[in-house]
Amino acid sequence: MKKSKLILALAVAAAALTFTTACSNTASKDTATKNGKKTLYFIPIVDTGAYWSPMKRGAEETAEKLGYNIVVKTSPPAEAQKNEKHIGFIKEAIANRAAGIAISPIEQNMFKNPIIEAKDAKIPVITFDADLKDPKNRTAYVGTDNTLAGADLGKQAAKKMKADGITKGTISIVCVDRAQPTMILREKGVKAGFKEVMGDDANNFKWLETIQDKDQAAVSKEQLEGQLTANKDLVTVFSLGSEGPDVGVMEAIKSQGKAGKVLHFGFDYTPTWEKGIDNGLITGIVDQDAYNIGVQVIKNLDKTVKGEKIDSTIPIDVKYVEAKDIVSYGKEKEKQMTKETKD
Repeated sequence: MKKSKLILALAVAAAALTFTTACSNTASKDTATKNGKKTLYFIPIVDTGAYWSPMKRGAEETAEKLGYNIVVKTSPPAEAQKNEKHIGFIKEAIANRAAGIAISPIEQNMFKNPIIEAKDAKIPVITFDADLKDPKNRTAYVGTDNTLAGADLGKQAAKKMKADGITKGTISIVCVDRAQPTMILREKGVKAGFKEVMGDDANNFKWLETIQDKDQAAVSKEQLEGQLTANKDLVTVFSLGSEGPDVGVMEAIKSQGKAGKVLHFGFDYTPTWEKGIDNGLITGIVDQDAYNIGVQVIKNLDKTVKGEKIDSTIPIDVKYVEAKDIVSYGKEKEKQMTKETKD
């Protein structure tokens, strides 16, 4: 009798285990394919502001057109352990058997292994805005060549400075995070482009230690005010992207009475620049087509999901815009986004 009960108990346990496993597998399949649609993960560094918001919009609208569910995962700019959190998003996508992952890696080395892990799970991974050091570790990169974009900005700044008769002085750079691959490449490009155009006079300039503000305008404002106070010959500032540096730099220039005296060159269009045009707080910007980055990320993920080959790099061009043209340029960008949304 006892033996019969034992056999019965084992049979019930085995049945329960089979049921649990089946439910687990079903849950995974439901996550990967919802309402008959495959799921893509889109993981930007942030998803707000005039650069990231249109990018997110382009990705979401393109995913809808192509018949995908899209899961957008990100965190606030000053999020504690932001790297670890975004790596967790990659692992979540793997666990949920996503059809594809798009991510802007905040830091090259920390994101390498999780992205390789996704590829090993047969999930294509496209990086955007920022890239890994070794192209073989991801499927493709969509975005600007940040070194070339930085060089373009550096050249334009040098041309303006030479035209204004500025051949010596101190230069400052402000960014969100010095460790971000994007910022590293942009700074490298800015200095190279500046040196190329400035020629021998490039030796007459001193580059201060780069300011990072973690996208907190109050931080960049305070630090740049300190640099302006300590360096009376500070002639030019470069903002390498995001609202924090953009706002912080303009506020610092204004508070120190340097409006129209210190040149300011920035990355990416934002309506924020329009507030500084009349006061001489912005000189010019290079702008990426952020909406198109989002579109191209999803289009190319779709191709890889379908087994099609794509290029290792899908470049997005930049355009230099002088301060006097920023307002009209912004209106044209809005028209473009409206048109692409309707198409």
